[in-house]
Amino acid sequence: MKRSVLKFCTTALVAFTMLSSTASAQVISQGKILTDGEEDSKAIYTGPNIDYSHEMRRLVQNIAKYGRKFKRDFIVLTKGGRGLLTKVIDVDQLITSPSSVYLQTIDGVIQPNLSYGLDGFGEALTEKEQGEILQDLQVAKDTGLNVFTLDFASKPKDVDKAIRFATKNKFIPYVAPGMGMRNNKLPNWPKRPYKENAHTITNAQSIKNYVLIDDSSRFGTASEYAMKIHNTNYDMVITPVFHHRSQTLGRHNVRKMQFKKLGARRPVLAYIDIGAADVGAYYWKENWRMGNPSWVLDLAPSSSDKYLVQYWHPSWHQVLYGNNMSFLYGIMKEGYDGIVLDGIYAHELFENPE
Repeated sequence: MKRSVLKFCTTALVAFTMLSSTASAQVISQGKILTDGEEDSKAIYTGPNIDYSHEMRRLVQNIAKYGRKFKRDFIVLTKGGRGLLTKVIDVDQLITSPSSVYLQTIDGVIQPNLSYGLDGFGEALTEKEQGEILQDLQVAKDTGLNVFTLDFASKPKDVDKAIRFATKNKFIPYVAPGMGMRNNKLPNWPKRPYKENAHTITNAQSIKNYVLIDDSSRFGTASEYAMKIHNTNYDMVITPVFHHRSQTLGRHNVRKMQFKKLGARRPVLAYIDIGAADVGAYYWKENWRMGNPSWVLDLAPSSSDKYLVQYWHPSWHQVLYGNNMSFLYGIMKEGYDGIVLDGIYAHELFENPE
């Protein structure tokens, strides 16, 4: 295990050392200063000429293409980012159309807070709020993409209500018992996965239920965590890559989670943020800060340890994918069946910096 972790981290750190920049930067979005520094950023990375939605779609598409070079049926899901499902084709008349290439790239969308959690754990959404979300998700349904819902509640009546609403709309539900790093345990209700089954899951279209864990460290050791997940019958498992932040789960533990308690094979997906850099991540260097390297920006909203990045910057792309020292390459070597991309909402922060 230690040798595997060391290899994963050391390989990536060599790459990130090469990618580091000592330049301090002032980054401007839609004419507003996002970060202050001693030097101006290069024009190619600033100003209103960047199509932020397009650049986020491009990043997702490149990640998917790279993953499928190694595994043809590599599953790619996005968390949130429903605004990327369509693109504006007439600015003056605000006419949109489906983002066809992007929609063909991903296997599904995880929609947070469809029924509970938008304004806090266990807080219900209004019918109007739900209606707006459903309208945005219609293009995904029309395209045949799987839509997974991720609500946040613990009271049985709230959990049941969220599941009913999701299934009524032909979505695949999961109600987490905590938000963020407090999503660190299996739910007490329902007692068994919704639509529990003994089937082998070979693709995203055959998934009937799933589980998503944000923090695995509360389960005990990596091996104990893997065994507890193994002893469930969810059709799909979504897990952080690192256990206790610095230790990879290890290929053997990923393999253990890939089998239900009933014995059938299921996919295990790694969960990573592509819109922000984590101070606690193995790739973060001691001298990094806002503006150093130049593509590291201000703190992400509601976070004290994640920094927004210029996600279109080539150096950030190289951190994530494209070579045998990248984050995704390490994930592939660990044996994951796919990936869940978080942080794609970042394009909205650049488009609407208010």
